[in-house]
Amino acid sequence: MTILEQAEDLRKQAISLLLQERETIDQKLNQLGHNGEPVEIKNRKAKTCGSCGREGHTSRSCPSPSILPP
Repeated sequence: MTILEQAEDLRKQAISLLLQERETIDQKLNQLGHNGEPVEIKNRKAKTCGSCGREGHTSRSCPSPSILPP
């Protein structure tokens, strides 16, 4: 096998690897909605504090003083 034939084989291998990577990247882009179609976004329920009942924080980070049982 000559040097030119070896170089051509390496070039073909590199092209094959790049095409495989491209397929993987295209699949990931499609999952992310890159193909122009809108991606369904789920609305999350706002956090509600178990101590005071207000939204935006949990009982662990509640700014109100905790109520301790007598």
